[in-house]
Amino acid sequence: MPGLRWLFQCDRRTRLAPSVLLLDDEENIRRDLGGRLMDRNYLVHTAASIDEAKKIILSEHIDFAIVDLKIDTDSDFGGAIVVNAVKRTQPRAKAIVLSAWPLDAEIKARFQVDIDAYIEKGGRENYIAAVFGKLEQLRKRAPSKQCFVIMPFSATESCSAREWTEVFRELVKPTVERAGLSYACERSKPRLGNIIEDILDALNRADVVIADVTDRNPNVFYELGVRHAIRDATILIAQRLEDVPFDLQQLPVHVYDWKTREGKRAFRSRIRELLILIDNERGSAMSPVRKYLKL
Repeated sequence: MPGLRWLFQCDRRTRLAPSVLLLDDEENIRRDLGGRLMDRNYLVHTAASIDEAKKIILSEHIDFAIVDLKIDTDSDFGGAIVVNAVKRTQPRAKAIVLSAWPLDAEIKARFQVDIDAYIEKGGRENYIAAVFGKLEQLRKRAPSKQCFVIMPFSATESCSAREWTEVFRELVKPTVERAGLSYACERSKPRLGNIIEDILDALNRADVVIADVTDRNPNVFYELGVRHAIRDATILIAQRLEDVPFDLQQLPVHVYDWKTREGKRAFRSRIRELLILIDNERGSAMSPVRKYLKL
C-alpha cells in the first residue's frame, strides 16, 4: 500500500527532523526564516508573542530556539523570558538570540541561563546566513552531558567536611569525567543568594544525578525527591547499604568504599557501568515518581 508507506516515511522524517521554535513579532522574519528552515528539513514552530512561545515550549519537543530579544511593547527584553523558559523546561535545547542591539552587560543580566549564540540583525553578515551558520556549528558540536552530584557539605557521622570534598574531588568527579562518555561532573557549591533556585536549576538540567545518601542527610533526600519528581536517571551511592531506604534499593545503587584501592576500583567500574546503562536504556533509570505518573 504505497499511500500508507508514504505517510509512514513522512511521519518518520518529521520525528527525526530537528525541531525549532521561531519567535519573532515581525511576520516577514517568521515567513522568510521559517520558510528557509523548512526547506532545510527543520520542523518549525512559529510564535509571534511570549504567550504563544510558552504554549509551544510546554507542548512540543524543542531542539533549537531562535528568539527575537525585543519581542513585545511591555518589555525591552521579552525574548529573554522565553529563552529562560526554554532552557529550564527543555534543558538540552540550544538557544539562538536575534537582536538589533549589541550584546552588553545589561542584556546579559536578563538571561538566567546560558545562551548558545547571539546574532545582531543589523550586522555585516545577513542574519539568515548567520542563523544557519550557528545552527550548523551547534549541530556539529560534540554534546557534553551534565552529571550533578548531591552529597553532604558539612560533617556527618561518617565524614568530615574536608573528607566529603575529598570524596567528590578524588573519587566521584574523576570517575564520571574519565568514563569516556562525555560527562562533566559538578556538585552544588555554598553560595549567597537564591540557593534553592540554583539547586533546582542544576537538578533539572543534569542528564544524570548521583545522590550520596550516606548518613541520610536531610538536604540530600530533599534534593533526591525533587529530582525524582522532575527527571529520570538518578544513581544512588552510599557507604553503607543501611543508609539506602528499602523502597529505594530497587534503583541503580552502589555501596562504596572510598578509602581502599580495591574499593575505589570497584566504584569506578560500577559507576561507569551504570552510566553506560543509562545512556543506552533510559527506561532503566526511570524515577519512581515519573513511572507512577506514566511520564
